[in-house]
Amino acid sequence: MILLCLCALLAASPPPPVALRAGAAESGDEVTLNLTGLTAPARAEAGLFLSGKLSVPSHPLRALLLRSTDGGAHWAEVLPTVEHSEVLFVEFEGCQGRVLVGWTTEGPGELLLFASSDCGATWKRRSTLPKAIWSEWPEQMEWTDGQRGTVWLSDANEENAPIRALTTRDGGRTWSSPKEPPPMPPPRPEPETRGPSGVSWKLASDEQFTRVERKEPGGTTQVRAQLPLFWKREGKKLVPAR
Repeated sequence: MILLCLCALLAASPPPPVALRAGAAESGDEVTLNLTGLTAPARAEAGLFLSGKLSVPSHPLRALLLRSTDGGAHWAEVLPTVEHSEVLFVEFEGCQGRVLVGWTTEGPGELLLFASSDCGATWKRRSTLPKAIWSEWPEQMEWTDGQRGTVWLSDANEENAPIRALTTRDGGRTWSSPKEPPPMPPPRPEPETRGPSGVSWKLASDEQFTRVERKEPGGTTQVRAQLPLFWKREGKKLVPAR
């Protein structure tokens, strides 16, 4: 009877609020969900986005972009698989989305731009950014509209390295380095961001979970989802490990 009750309890347990593909994770790996960014586009139909990477102790597994269309309660992966990398920046102008992905295994590497024209539901690789030297790494990304954007880079191996800018006027298909680069904007405040109607969104983490928190102007904080930090492979998907 006790065994039957335990099985019924486990069967009734709610699924985790995020669906993750197993990908290259091996059986026995402890996979960590590393979330470093939260984006709330001005267009409400775009939903919300969490960005970062999945990793094992030795290296990143893949870049990660999660989308929620129900106010942060449930999340799903939307980015094509980019192994050994992480999402560095996410930008939206209307329903035109841009995501910058960087190779982060054993040092800085290839930089890829992905684009979406349907409010972030689907993403396609747009280009590889031309780096002057292999150790260049992005400091900031900004788009003024769906076609014109700038990425500022510096040499990650050189202290106080000068900033170099790459600009595009065709949505990120081609890039050039202007002689007089535009000034780099100040870093955006993290991990809190404001969405439509002044709603504040924030990421908060402890030893077991990353919480997605929502706060109305003048209201109290509401936890919309608790995302487990640690995962393991089960078939073709990842499930919470703890």
